[in-house]
Amino acid sequence: MNRMLLLTSFMIVMAYTVYFSKKAHQKKEHIGVSLGKCMVMMLSMTTSLTLSLMLSFLLPGKLAVLTVLAIAICAVAAAIIGRPFGLTAVMESLSTTLMGAMMGAMLGVMLPLDSQTFMLVSMDLIYLASIFFVTFYIKREDLKELKGGRGFAPFYLTLLFSIIIIGTTAVWESDYFKVGDDSEMDMQHHQHGG
Repeated sequence: MNRMLLLTSFMIVMAYTVYFSKKAHQKKEHIGVSLGKCMVMMLSMTTSLTLSLMLSFLLPGKLAVLTVLAIAICAVAAAIIGRPFGLTAVMESLSTTLMGAMMGAMLGVMLPLDSQTFMLVSMDLIYLASIFFVTFYIKREDLKELKGGRGFAPFYLTLLFSIIIIGTTAVWESDYFKVGDDSEMDMQHHQHGG
């Protein structure tokens, strides 16, 4: 697994996690407690699964260390995600993250090497879908209260741009575009007149 896709995925997950925290903090008056906890649970699970999957590719074969490290790192993300909705939401986020971090670590360790890119891109897309749904509900609740406001277009464009970045990075790193021994052998064959 190339580090470029891992770095891109990590930056996207962290940027959207911080974005959610800020947006939820600004709009928490318009979001009910039950909807807020549901958002926190959904986002905590997908965030921890994605982050721990990334970590498993960096620490292959070290499941015990990986699991503890994934839980610790994902706990920080859980605190950021749950903070806008109070202490009970942070506790909900931490418990969901504990489970997601362990599952992501196990999944990453069990995956064969040729499936890692596919799984990471899939988890990135699942994460982005969860961000989309959560942000959609935040904006929908906000629009109900304010009877207007800014539309969804800027967020949709940012989300689309993130999907394009992940897809482009995955394609760039795929074996299909890499020059290997077969191409070199073909060039030598043509040079020798064969």
